[in-house]
Amino acid sequence: MRSKNPHSELRTPNSQLRRAALRLVDANANRALEGLRVCEEIVRFQHGLPRLFRRARSLRHDVARAVRQLPVSPRALVRARASGSDVGRRAPASRVESLERLLLINFQRAKESLRTLEECSRVIAPRHTRGFQRLRFKTYDLERDLLLHLAALRHR
Repeated sequence: MRSKNPHSELRTPNSQLRRAALRLVDANANRALEGLRVCEEIVRFQHGLPRLFRRARSLRHDVARAVRQLPVSPRALVRARASGSDVGRRAPASRVESLERLLLINFQRAKESLRTLEECSRVIAPRHTRGFQRLRFKTYDLERDLLLHLAALRHR
């Protein structure tokens, strides 16, 4: 008999694997949302492109919605978080020479995080995999459209 708990779909066999899966989801959801927010703000404040800004904001909201729809409570994600003991925490920040480079770095961050969410969903919630894949491809499309627009502006 199936549990009525909407978060019971999480398919990991033991608590250690479940915690690791939740940490992966939590970290990569945060990375994807943070990366998209940086892109959104650069489009908004440096380039002032309303249509592309709305697409970036909409994509970020879609990612947040997809994470909320996973069969995991926000509380479980936060409880699994262990940023104090994260071995990647002390990675040095690199210097970035321009906002355009920062835009590219953050698009890459968002795409990689969405790919990780897509792959994790295969293990913890397979019916959500296709949604993360669609979001990753929407990110590719937004990046392409924005970079083509910026290239066209430079060549005027």
